[in-house]
Amino acid sequence: MRKTVLASALAASAMFMVASASAAPLIVNSAISNISSAFDSVITGTGSTVTTSQVVSGQSSYNYTDKNGNAATVSVTRTSNGSAAIPSGSYGILSGAIWDISPSATGADPIPGFNSGLTFTFSSPVNAFGFEIGDWATCCTGTVRDANVVSTYGVPATGSGLWIAFDGGAATLPANALSANDNPGIPAGDGYNNFIGAIDSSGFFSKVTFFGDGFGEYLVAGGTLRFASVPKGSVGNGTVPEPASLALLGIGLAGLAAARRRKQAA
Repeated sequence: MRKTVLASALAASAMFMVASASAAPLIVNSAISNISSAFDSVITGTGSTVTTSQVVSGQSSYNYTDKNGNAATVSVTRTSNGSAAIPSGSYGILSGAIWDISPSATGADPIPGFNSGLTFTFSSPVNAFGFEIGDWATCCTGTVRDANVVSTYGVPATGSGLWIAFDGGAATLPANALSANDNPGIPAGDGYNNFIGAIDSSGFFSKVTFFGDGFGEYLVAGGTLRFASVPKGSVGNGTVPEPASLALLGIGLAGLAAARRRKQAA
């Protein structure tokens, strides 16, 4: 009995540590009309401030305020070759100029579509960042992904996806459209326009890579860039444990205490 309790306690504690170690950024996929409630309010709720910078045609770098209140700059480049990404024109209700990131594939892509995207490099780390997307899920939601990509990244076999990666790490698929209604802008009456943001209260990042993989689809990014730095452990999947994990830790600690008492009594 003593061994069983101890084993259960250790297993519970191990599961808690794994859950904490695998904390991931909170991704916001919102209608543009809901940015203030879906993204901004999460940040201001921590006591932090959102800095915004409108994307301007011909400009590839933008200013923001870093976590120490200092002026900083983000540079936007083409992931394919590192050249400056120059926005131009407009799309739909997006609030500023746009970059064309229509999915295309090259032989060097780690994931088909990767090199058609953008890389944002921050002069000073942030842990919250977002921008607007146009024309996503208008078509091509039946795109079939490479089997190796599906197995390696654990993503659906079909769909028009929006991918994001932090600091050169593995890309994740925070949004996948199987129909037009999967774009949050459609049910909200915003048309094919949405907002993608990420908040990582477990740490900070200095680089974000973003791309789409709905081949045959016209896709743009831009509008207004949003930046913030929230306190560590203050948001979503950061270092603050979920209630269920706290309960699991409690069970584990209680089991360890019970096992210790029995051992002392023996």
